[in-house]
Parts: sequence; C-alpha cells; structure tokens
Amino acid sequence: MKTYQETINRPRLLIQHAEYTQSPREWSNLGYFFTKDSRYNSPDGTDDPLYEIMLEAEQGANSAEEHMSLMKKMAKKQGIKIIAIFPVVKYEHGMVNYKLGIIHGFDYSNNGFYIITKESQEELGISKKDFIKTIEQELEVYNQYANGQVYEFILYNEKGEQEDACTGFYEIDEIKDHLPDEWQNEKMSEYCID
Repeated sequence: MKTYQETINRPRLLIQHAEYTQSPREWSNLGYFFTKDSRYNSPDGTDDPLYEIMLEAEQGANSAEEHMSLMKKMAKKQGIKIIAIFPVVKYEHGMVNYKLGIIHGFDYSNNGFYIITKESQEELGISKKDFIKTIEQELEVYNQYANGQVYEFILYNEKGEQEDACTGFYEIDEIKDHLPDEWQNEKMSEYCID
C-alpha cells in the first residue's frame, strides 16, 4: 500500500462512496423511466407529460398490458409517438433493485414503466433490437446510483498534499484510469474507507 508520511503513515489514495453525484437519469438515455411510489421520487421526475399520462391511464386499466395500451393511445392524442413501453418491477429488501418485467411476490412492486418515444429513440439512434439490452444497462447503473454505490477518490502526494480528486465512478477499478501509472497494479478496494 502506497502511503505518505505525516506523524503517522496515511494512505496516499482515499476512495469512498460519493456523497453527491448526478443521477444517471440526467444523462442521455434511450427513453423515460417513471415509477409511482409513495417512498421514492420517480427516477425521471414527475413534471413530464408522460408521467401524467402514466398516472391517468392507470385509472382505466385492469392489467399492465391494458395500462400500456392506454398510455400509447393517450400519448398519441397529445402528439407523442410512443414506440415501446416496458414494465419495470422494483425489488426492495435492504437495497432497491429495478429491472424489466412483472414479478409478483414478497418485496416486489410492479410500479413503473420504461417508455421509448420516437424522439428519444432518434436522439440516441439505438435500433429496436438493442432496446432491451440498453434499458437493462441503464437500469443497472440507476440501481447503483439509487443504492449509493458510486465512488470518489482523493489522491495525495508523498508530502500529504492533495494532488487530484474526482467523483462519479460506478466501478471502483475505473478509478485507475484517472491515476498515474504507478497505481495501475494497486488493488483499489484496499484504499476504500467506507
């Protein structure tokens, strides 16, 4: 472990969970991810017309399929072309995990949808055959964010002065890409202080 001398040896690299980080839903995404949940904010907020459509369509639906069909019809009336809608299930037991599909059981909540509009699809240019893979990747990153699994680092020089710092890492080993060559063989988990 690389250290610097103070009155005692301290690690030159400190890695911790990021206290403040931007939601990955603020990045460019394939579509919109909305949930209706009393304990959490919807990932893409609540001020989009599609969120209101989701809530309104729920009133006349008896199943997820009916709900999605009503959302498409209501969106079309407002001039929004929905290409695809996928149900999203939330599993919550200690941590929160969102994934595509519908699951019934203890700790599961079928409370969300991932909606792809013509406009959002054209913005990223992702083909229909890659929709599910892309959404699963987005949900995986969002799960890490929602559970506080985002890291930041502070790098000190041999004198103990701050040399560099950066935040927003979803994989701890990605930090190596921002460190000098001398750190490439170090095990990043040894520097994690959380």
